[in-house]
Amino acid sequence: MQKHIEFKISVSPFEGANLILNAPNSKDDLVYWEHHLVGDDGKQICTLIFERYYFRTKGRASLTVIIENFDGQNKVRCITSGSAEGIINVDFGAGKNFVDWMKDVLKEYTLK
Repeated sequence: MQKHIEFKISVSPFEGANLILNAPNSKDDLVYWEHHLVGDDGKQICTLIFERYYFRTKGRASLTVIIENFDGQNKVRCITSGSAEGIINVDFGAGKNFVDWMKDVLKEYTLK
């Protein structure tokens, strides 16, 4: 299971969160979201939490997305959890699939 993926985007955290919230099916999986403007210098942070049922694991997986620009770069962090099954903690690709969905939503704005 992938625990943490980070990448940079060319749009602000608020714009990135808006793109995610307007993506197809995102409202179906959305559990919680919040955004904050921190200080007077344009620092932003957005937190989005998604949950999705995966038949392959017979359970729900969660994806937490944090978008922030505290150091001047717009960073996206994706953290999956709960997607593994059984004692050996195998998720059969469910976590990767969830992160790939997020990366696909933001691919046009992802920096290399």
